[in-house]
Amino acid sequence: MPLAPIVHTYRSGETGLFVNSYLVEGAEGVVAIDAPLLLSDGHAFRARFEALGKPLLGVLVTHPHPDHYNTIGQLLAGEDVPVIAQPEVDREMREKDEAKRAQWGPMFGEEWPASSTFPNRVVADEESVELGDLRFTAWDFGPCESESETVWLLDGGEIAFVGDLAFNGTHVYLADGHTDAWLRAIDRAEESLAGVRTLYVGHGPPAAPTVLAEQRRYLLMAREAIARAAAGRTELSEADAAGVATLMERYLPGAPLSWLIGAGASAVAAELAKDTDHDERSER
Repeated sequence: MPLAPIVHTYRSGETGLFVNSYLVEGAEGVVAIDAPLLLSDGHAFRARFEALGKPLLGVLVTHPHPDHYNTIGQLLAGEDVPVIAQPEVDREMREKDEAKRAQWGPMFGEEWPASSTFPNRVVADEESVELGDLRFTAWDFGPCESESETVWLLDGGEIAFVGDLAFNGTHVYLADGHTDAWLRAIDRAEESLAGVRTLYVGHGPPAAPTVLAEQRRYLLMAREAIARAAAGRTELSEADAAGVATLMERYLPGAPLSWLIGAGASAVAAELAKDTDHDERSER
């Protein structure tokens, strides 16, 4: 009887946003799910892979944020293997990579890679890929924490790699301003992933599907806090954003990355104002 795949987790430190990158070890080789943000973590992730002593079969990308793809090149180290994403993830990576580099590169300095590696294969919603003895199916959940979120379901249906569809025990990135779509994606995920035993999340430890309900509660709380602080405005002052962050710190005490709340508060305020304006026009 063949051994079940083994999931190895590489977790970056605080500077690397505590992001998780995964190596799924099968009998014939290894499939990576995402790759870290920073060069030092990218090299360490490659070393973790090499220690398994099996070939790299491919890389699957969950979504187009640099903390999940920035060091794919360091992981590949010149190897020619499939780097696979859904079309919207691939498009967003290519279109926004230079802007992300300009925004974040100066902050991270030499830890930011000189160039990015993009997917060389795209797959449709619910399309499956076979890499050695490992088979994954791509499920498109659309805009969530990012512009497009893919869940990769490992054959057998008990394990799913959900990227940033759900965080577990950390504060979340809101700056893409898709919280309403994110909530709807969670509704869908609770139904479609109900039979999955373990969700391997982008930030935090693996969790049962109940983490989706926790993520919903967090987002509803954040939206309410931002709506009250914004009072219809499309942008928050630094003081208002800091107040929202303080409130969310009390909601999730001891959780890291609370600075993400203030950084994304104005994007959510703009989203809420737009939704309110749309609703008012619809009522006329």
